Amino acid sequence: MGRAWTLEEARPDDREALFEAYLAAARLGKRAAMMNVGLHFLCGDGVRRDPKRSRMWLEKAAALGDDLAALNLGLAYDQGNGVRKNKGLAEAWYRRAVAMGCAIAEGSLAHLLLGEPEAHRQKEAVRIYRKLARQGHPIPAYNVGLAYEMGMGVRKNLKRATTYYEMAAKGGHVEAQLALGYNHLNGIGVPSDSMRAFGWYRLAAEQGNAKASFRLGQMFAQGLGIPRSKARALRHFRDAASLGHARAARWLKKLEAGSGPCRYSG
Repeated sequence: MGRAWTLEEARPDDREALFEAYLAAARLGKRAAMMNVGLHFLCGDGVRRDPKRSRMWLEKAAALGDDLAALNLGLAYDQGNGVRKNKGLAEAWYRRAVAMGCAIAEGSLAHLLLGEPEAHRQKEAVRIYRKLARQGHPIPAYNVGLAYEMGMGVRKNLKRATTYYEMAAKGGHVEAQLALGYNHLNGIGVPSDSMRAFGWYRLAAEQGNAKASFRLGQMFAQGLGIPRSKARALRHFRDAASLGHARAARWLKKLEAGSGPCRYSG
């Protein structure tokens, strides 16, 4: 469900005692303790898992103004964690958490809205993501880029998609780096530029991304804007294959067998 809360570090055999301490404080009306009791019941941490009691304590904490309790209720309904999935209730709790000042809940709300079919809800999602992107958050920046590329909540605009992908990629977002590598290599929304593609793929590969290593292997195997190098192609295919990339393993086998470079495909 995501760790939107903080639990004290404790040995596994201390978890029951920690739960009991939270429960005692919650019964005295301590709001933060109520929220933690709810999460302990939800996760079965130091106590038998009990989604019904979890919901009761989280609702009590939220009624007293605990924004993280409201967020976690939204996450529970959104993901069906301990309750039946209910997007309407998830949205209501996310909005309540946002109103309480929970910045994390804004991203969760936007994610929910972007997946809805109604255009006005997608537009609201993009507005939220755009606001968060301007604050320097890479994941919302990537999602704005994706919205512009796919035409979700905004008119399709590949140039703007690239702008937001670059914002996200510079913040270390791997999927944005992959998108930029692919788009530059294939001239999608930007002039075709193999060296820029190579640069973005390399950054993603340095973060351990198998697909990026595979793409670098293809570029070296076929000389896609860079000099061919069997040795470097093999190295990148091995990196990708070691991370479980099935296509890289097949290309590696062909190249090691000396069958020559394969035709590039997306």
